[in-house]
Amino acid sequence: MLKGLITRLLGRPESVPSEPQRGAPTDCIPDAENPVEGLVTRHQAPVPKGVADMPRQPPLASYAPVHLGDNPLAIRDMRKTGAVTWIAERKGWCINPSTSFPLTVIGTDEETARQIRESLDGLVDHYSEDVSEAVAGLIVERGARFQEFEQYRAEQRRIFDSALASAQSERARRTGCQGSAEEDDEIENQALDALDGCCHDFAALIAGGYPCDPAEHAAIRKFGYGTLMRYLAAGPDTVKAVSAGYLKRTGFDDLVKVGLAIPGGEVSAIPTPALLHAMTVKELQALSLGPIPSRSRKKHLAVEFLLAQGGIRERAIAAAALDSLYYLLPLSGELAGLDAGQLLERMSFAYSVANLVTTTYLTAALAPTNREHESQHLATQPFKLNNICDALTCRSCLVAHGESRPLARWTRFPLHFGCRCSLVLDR
Repeated sequence: MLKGLITRLLGRPESVPSEPQRGAPTDCIPDAENPVEGLVTRHQAPVPKGVADMPRQPPLASYAPVHLGDNPLAIRDMRKTGAVTWIAERKGWCINPSTSFPLTVIGTDEETARQIRESLDGLVDHYSEDVSEAVAGLIVERGARFQEFEQYRAEQRRIFDSALASAQSERARRTGCQGSAEEDDEIENQALDALDGCCHDFAALIAGGYPCDPAEHAAIRKFGYGTLMRYLAAGPDTVKAVSAGYLKRTGFDDLVKVGLAIPGGEVSAIPTPALLHAMTVKELQALSLGPIPSRSRKKHLAVEFLLAQGGIRERAIAAAALDSLYYLLPLSGELAGLDAGQLLERMSFAYSVANLVTTTYLTAALAPTNREHESQHLATQPFKLNNICDALTCRSCLVAHGESRPLARWTRFPLHFGCRCSLVLDR
């Protein structure tokens, strides 16, 4: 996907807005019928007292930079994508106006749009997943949305609903009755086939939603989006083994700093069941005073079997590599009243959106259709669209594969969010 990365640094311009948008950011949720123009404010997301006066920390300040050899998505050079610009007709800030695939930040203020752009330009020297996490945090905490993505998602939802209704109608015509749950799942899968397959898990993006409850926003602001996401994904009241050289170990150290975890050195506070569940079945067998019965070979049953044995805690502590362990504390305080599963689902949805935006921003920045691209003098030369053409390639990309036209006539590229096509000079 990253074929033909540029080899010279053009630098990034200072962002110069043409019209400011003022006011505190709000969490704006698109209306189902009109995803952009019909934005409705479900609740005000107030900026915590004193935050506005604090010096701004770069969005990626808490993420370690990486070297090109460590990260296939980190590139030394990033093409200019134009100054962040207020677009009145879109009622938002376009963060990449020099590309042929605009990304317009709506529902928030100029500073947030600038921070999103700054995060995306961090693809130069950061892992793409860290960039996506930083963007997702801004989306959730500031109520930011991407106009083009909301329109795209609404269009895909209409396609899905139409395909589902058609399949249900056809089944009713054939059988004259409602089908079983299995048949319903099969019909839904058929409808999902009508969507862009190269978008990762687009089915979840259609049905999902952003965190919207004030209590959820308060928890995210207190602990930080990435830290809380890591805590919920790893699982409260569990022990995780994280080696000293593991890239994401600093993220678990952050859990300790905000009071969501304790290090293995504080083993006296770690429950014995949590220690045992962190081990493999083979390791549990080694701790047992006798063979684990075959009916207890599943981990949760093996743990129950060992807990009935005397001295198991001492043996578990002796066998554990405590300097690599983190115990994620049970839900408490502000988190105790939240549905952790639903919160994780909504935070994961925001991350999926940010991940699609990150991929699309990078593809558009590197594409020859970018007006900052040195190949713009080839506007009259034919460029051919290439695609990987695998099981995830959507129908529109398959149809367009191999199409050749003058570069100036490729007016929108990539073709859609998550598109994995590339444009190459057709010689």
